[in-house]
Amino acid sequence: MEGQKLIQATCPDCRGPLSEVQNGGLRQYRCLVGHMYSPRSLLEAHSETQENALWAAIVALEEAVNLVRAVAPQIPAELAQRLQEQAAVKLRQAAEVRRIVEQLEPFRLE
Repeated sequence: MEGQKLIQATCPDCRGPLSEVQNGGLRQYRCLVGHMYSPRSLLEAHSETQENALWAAIVALEEAVNLVRAVAPQIPAELAQRLQEQAAVKLRQAAEVRRIVEQLEPFRLE
């Protein structure tokens, strides 16, 4: 390998730092763990990671709403009311993120 340069991005698989590795005329990207990508496969994997992260955010927000609904009957009414108001905000946020995911476009590589 001729050279290695750290780039400001993380590995789509493990989130470790990525380095650009030049080996002759071939340029690849590798993380500390050893995941290796061509430029094309890196962009494809990164697009998939973006979508997965956004879906995880939606699930987390919606789960918070479900948790509030589950515990509200077991806590003082005033606290339950505050939590339900916060849950309504989280439900709106989940809907906003869902709209973003529905419009998300992967990198066009062709």
